[in-house]
Amino acid sequence: MLRGFCTITYWAEDMPAATQWYAELLGVEPYFVRPVDGPPSYVEFRIGDYQAELGLLDRRYAPKGAATTPGGVVMNWHVDDIEAAFSRLLSMGATEYQPITPMPPPPEPESGFVIASVIDPFGNILGIMYNPHYLEILERTGRA
Repeated sequence: MLRGFCTITYWAEDMPAATQWYAELLGVEPYFVRPVDGPPSYVEFRIGDYQAELGLLDRRYAPKGAATTPGGVVMNWHVDDIEAAFSRLLSMGATEYQPITPMPPPPEPESGFVIASVIDPFGNILGIMYNPHYLEILERTGRA
């Protein structure tokens, strides 16, 4: 039924600022912007090994009753160097949500998985993870 990650959407009240912040973080400009003229209501970036889509949507389009504070599901993006990625996010104005944490946490045996998350300047949780399984899949599919 579920075939793979397609698009993650983050809300932002200040779309121009959010677009600029994510463009700087990701090192690419959005490939899709609507409306084309004037302040955007929706922008989308394609990033990573599988060109995953990260969308920013004006918070005024959030469903009625949508939470306005961070919480719930955390989607983790694979990073090769979690310490460097976490430091960069914090230096760009994100705030710590979950510190760098081996999974499972000690005293369990080390697995090689490490997670962390921040709250971006627009109130969204941005998870990062060093994930050995991700790297195995890249190797198996010839994308490493």
